[in-house]
Amino acid sequence: RMPCRLPVLLKALLKMIWDVHTDQGSTPEPVKAALLQGATECLILLDRCSEGQVKVLLEGVYSSCEENRVRECIRKVQENT
Repeated sequence: RMPCRLPVLLKALLKMIWDVHTDQGSTPEPVKAALLQGATECLILLDRCSEGQVKVLLEGVYSSCEENRVRECIRKVQENT
């Protein structure tokens, strides 16, 4: 069931990570950190369900992203086994 939903879920999680990272509102830093951690954990679970497809898809994102906080989330997924 997961492979057919992988593109939609991956896109939504990456957008969430980006939106949290770029939020200029009054969201407290601990809340942002918790949201980023949760999204990263979801990416890790999605990668496990898709037999490593998420890691492959994130390679291009990591190499083209210049935002350290976003890159850190992606790196955690790529390093998780």
